[in-house]
Amino acid sequence: MLKALFTVFILGSIFSTSAMAAGDAGCGLGGLIITKNSKLLQLFAATTNGSTGTQTLGITFGTSGCSANGLVQNDKQIQYFVEVNQAELTREMAQGHGEKLSTLAALNGCASEGQISSFNTKAQSNFGMIVPSAKTSAVDFVNNMKSASVADACHGS
Repeated sequence: MLKALFTVFILGSIFSTSAMAAGDAGCGLGGLIITKNSKLLQLFAATTNGSTGTQTLGITFGTSGCSANGLVQNDKQIQYFVEVNQAELTREMAQGHGEKLSTLAALNGCASEGQISSFNTKAQSNFGMIVPSAKTSAVDFVNNMKSASVADACHGS
Protein backbone atom coordinates (compact mmCIF):
# COMPACT_ATOMS: atom_id res chain seq x y z
CA MET A 1 0.00 0.00 0.00
CA LEU A 2 2.78 2.43 0.91
CA LYS A 3 4.60 1.60 -2.31
CA ALA A 4 1.47 2.30 -4.37
CA LEU A 5 0.90 5.61 -2.55
CA PHE A 6 4.51 6.61 -3.16
CA THR A 7 4.21 5.76 -6.88
CA VAL A 8 0.99 7.78 -7.21
CA PHE A 9 2.63 10.73 -5.43
CA ILE A 10 5.67 10.64 -7.70
CA LEU A 11 3.64 10.32 -10.89
CA GLY A 12 1.27 13.05 -9.75
CA SER A 13 4.18 15.32 -9.01
CA ILE A 14 5.75 14.68 -12.40
CA PHE A 15 2.59 15.38 -14.38
CA SER A 16 1.44 18.34 -12.30
CA THR A 17 4.60 20.38 -12.57
CA SER A 18 4.40 23.15 -15.10
CA ALA A 19 7.83 24.63 -14.45
CA MET A 20 10.90 22.48 -14.24
CA ALA A 21 13.04 24.45 -11.82
CA ALA A 22 15.14 23.34 -8.91
CA GLY A 23 14.09 24.54 -5.48
CA ASP A 24 16.11 24.55 -2.27
CA ALA A 25 16.94 20.86 -2.78
CA GLY A 26 18.89 21.75 -5.92
CA CYS A 27 18.95 20.01 -9.23
CA GLY A 28 18.32 16.31 -9.84
CA LEU A 29 15.23 14.14 -10.04
CA GLY A 30 13.87 15.53 -6.77
CA GLY A 31 14.26 19.10 -8.01
CA LEU A 32 12.59 18.26 -11.31
CA ILE A 33 9.51 16.55 -9.92
CA ILE A 34 8.99 18.71 -6.82
CA THR A 35 8.96 22.40 -7.57
CA LYS A 36 6.90 23.68 -4.63
CA ASN A 37 9.31 25.27 -2.18
CA SER A 38 7.88 24.08 1.14
CA LYS A 39 10.22 22.63 3.74
CA LEU A 40 8.60 19.20 3.73
CA LEU A 41 8.53 18.84 -0.05
CA GLN A 42 12.07 20.14 -0.47
CA LEU A 43 13.22 17.64 2.17
CA PHE A 44 11.57 14.93 0.13
CA ALA A 45 13.22 16.30 -3.04
CA ALA A 46 16.64 16.31 -1.39
CA THR A 47 16.11 12.73 -0.15
CA THR A 48 15.10 11.71 -3.68
CA ASN A 49 18.21 13.36 -5.10
CA GLY A 50 20.44 11.62 -2.58
CA SER A 51 18.88 8.18 -2.78
CA THR A 52 18.71 8.01 -6.57
CA GLY A 53 22.09 9.62 -7.27
CA THR A 54 20.55 11.84 -9.94
CA GLN A 55 21.98 15.02 -8.46
CA THR A 56 25.54 13.70 -8.63
CA LEU A 57 25.06 12.42 -12.17
CA GLY A 58 23.25 15.61 -13.16
CA ILE A 59 26.06 17.81 -11.93
CA THR A 60 28.65 15.60 -13.63
CA PHE A 61 26.89 15.50 -17.00
CA GLY A 62 24.88 18.74 -16.92
CA THR A 63 21.48 16.97 -16.93
CA SER A 64 18.43 16.91 -14.62
CA GLY A 65 18.37 20.68 -14.38
CA CYS A 66 22.00 20.80 -13.22
CA SER A 67 24.61 23.10 -14.67
CA ALA A 68 28.07 21.92 -15.58
CA ASN A 69 29.41 25.43 -14.92
CA GLY A 70 30.28 24.73 -11.32
CA LEU A 71 33.51 24.92 -9.39
CA VAL A 72 35.18 21.99 -11.10
CA GLN A 73 34.41 23.41 -14.52
CA ASN A 74 35.72 26.82 -13.42
CA ASP A 75 38.93 25.25 -12.10
CA LYS A 76 39.43 23.58 -15.48
CA GLN A 77 38.90 26.92 -17.24
CA ILE A 78 41.45 28.61 -14.99
CA GLN A 79 43.94 25.77 -15.49
CA TYR A 80 43.56 25.90 -19.27
CA PHE A 81 43.83 29.70 -19.32
CA VAL A 82 47.06 29.58 -17.31
CA GLU A 83 48.51 26.83 -19.53
CA VAL A 84 47.84 28.82 -22.69
CA ASN A 85 48.91 32.21 -21.31
CA GLN A 86 51.54 31.35 -18.68
CA ALA A 87 54.40 33.42 -20.12
CA GLU A 88 52.25 36.57 -20.43
CA LEU A 89 50.63 35.96 -17.04
CA THR A 90 54.01 35.60 -15.38
CA ARG A 91 55.21 38.90 -16.86
CA GLU A 92 51.97 40.75 -16.05
CA MET A 93 51.86 39.33 -12.52
CA ALA A 94 55.38 40.62 -11.87
CA GLN A 95 54.23 44.05 -13.12
CA GLY A 96 50.94 43.93 -11.19
CA HIS A 97 48.70 44.72 -14.15
CA GLY A 98 47.75 43.58 -17.63
CA GLU A 99 44.94 42.20 -19.76
CA LYS A 100 45.69 38.51 -19.14
CA LEU A 101 46.06 39.05 -15.38
CA SER A 102 42.73 40.92 -15.29
CA THR A 103 41.10 38.06 -17.22
CA LEU A 104 42.53 35.60 -14.68
CA ALA A 105 41.02 37.78 -11.95
CA ALA A 106 37.62 37.60 -13.67
CA LEU A 107 37.90 33.81 -13.97
CA ASN A 108 38.52 33.74 -10.22
CA GLY A 109 35.30 35.65 -9.53
CA CYS A 110 36.36 39.30 -9.54
CA ALA A 111 33.51 41.36 -10.96
CA SER A 112 34.37 45.00 -10.29
CA GLU A 113 37.42 47.05 -11.25
CA GLY A 114 38.22 47.40 -7.53
CA GLN A 115 38.24 43.63 -7.05
CA ILE A 116 40.38 43.12 -10.15
CA SER A 117 42.82 45.77 -8.93
CA SER A 118 42.98 44.08 -5.50
CA PHE A 119 43.53 40.68 -7.16
CA ASN A 120 46.34 42.09 -9.32
CA THR A 121 48.00 43.71 -6.30
CA LYS A 122 47.74 40.55 -4.20
CA ALA A 123 49.06 38.43 -7.08
CA GLN A 124 52.02 40.79 -7.52
CA SER A 125 52.84 40.80 -3.80
CA ASN A 126 52.78 36.96 -3.79
CA PHE A 127 54.61 36.61 -7.11
CA GLY A 128 57.65 34.86 -5.58
CA MET A 129 55.42 32.22 -3.99
CA ILE A 130 53.23 31.73 -7.09
CA VAL A 131 56.12 31.55 -9.57
CA PRO A 132 59.14 30.36 -7.54
CA SER A 133 61.18 29.55 -10.66
CA ALA A 134 61.16 29.94 -14.42
CA LYS A 135 60.28 26.24 -14.67
CA THR A 136 57.06 26.52 -12.61
CA SER A 137 54.39 24.41 -14.33
CA ALA A 138 50.90 25.70 -15.01
CA VAL A 139 49.52 23.25 -12.44
CA ASP A 140 51.93 24.54 -9.79
CA PHE A 141 51.14 28.12 -10.82
CA VAL A 142 47.42 27.58 -10.14
CA ASN A 143 48.02 25.59 -6.94
CA ASN A 144 50.43 28.21 -5.63
CA MET A 145 47.93 30.94 -6.44
CA LYS A 146 45.31 29.05 -4.41
CA SER A 147 47.76 28.60 -1.52
CA ALA A 148 48.46 32.32 -1.53
CA SER A 149 44.67 32.95 -1.40
CA VAL A 150 44.93 35.48 -4.21
CA ALA A 151 41.30 34.93 -5.24
CA ASP A 152 40.17 36.07 -1.78
CA ALA A 153 40.62 39.60 -3.13
CA CYS A 154 37.60 38.92 -5.35
CA HIS A 155 35.37 38.08 -2.41
CA GLY A 156 36.35 40.79 0.04
CA SER A 157 38.49 38.49 2.22
